[in-house]
Amino acid sequence: MVNSSTASKPKREMKVLALGLPLSGSASIAEALTILGYKDVHHGIKAIDSVDDWKVINRAADATFPVLPTYTGKPFTRDEWDELYGPYDAGTDMAALFATQLIQVYPDAKVLLVIRDFDKWYASYKIVFEELWSFRADLATNYAEPLIGSETGLASRKAILGFFEANNVDEARKNARMVYDRHHQQLQDMVPPEKLLVYRMGEGWEPICHFLDKPVPDVEFPWVNEAAVLKAKVAKKISSHITSAAMVLLPWVVGAVALGVGLWTMARRDG
Repeated sequence: MVNSSTASKPKREMKVLALGLPLSGSASIAEALTILGYKDVHHGIKAIDSVDDWKVINRAADATFPVLPTYTGKPFTRDEWDELYGPYDAGTDMAALFATQLIQVYPDAKVLLVIRDFDKWYASYKIVFEELWSFRADLATNYAEPLIGSETGLASRKAILGFFEANNVDEARKNARMVYDRHHQQLQDMVPPEKLLVYRMGEGWEPICHFLDKPVPDVEFPWVNEAAVLKAKVAKKISSHITSAAMVLLPWVVGAVALGVGLWTMARRDG
């Protein structure tokens, strides 16, 4: 299946995979890569409104994570990953959930691994669990999205549960430390040293610019309050999906009410 929206955009060779876990400074890194001249940098916050992106991520989760009941056992091909990342110079954020596959699919890309202290990372990441598994998120994912043709919530949940080897959000929370440690160790084992930079936020431009062979910009290193931005964007998207679904249902509700009133009126008249 080819994503027609992505297929219409010119493809680029993936240059940088920033595979630090989401909420490890990925939004700041995405902004930094943009400042360094990378044409398009994929990040989940910016892609949240892209219906096509989440449909690809949904299929990618099915192809990647055995814990999912929808697992296909058929790994994504380069062409399939290009449906998502083909138009981009760099991938961040959600890319980390598929890191081991992307490293193999894009072997020439340099890998930037941002590591954040576990306790600080988890304090931010638990917002994802809270927002994506809230009551309103349940309404949006289970009822609204099927009505409006969106897979954003479903794809997000599947990718997260798959990555955390979990059947539900409580298991994901319990597995967080294990997955955090495994992710960082796996990447350091898989990626050749000359293609890998292990970085901690606060180290500034120099390590990244040296690694990517870029001049140091004459601006401060960007900082984005990723947790706050993500929480606001997710809340807005959930509200939008519920409202859109209500608009889809409205004619049916009005029709049903009109029919009921009509039948009641006829019954009273005949009586």
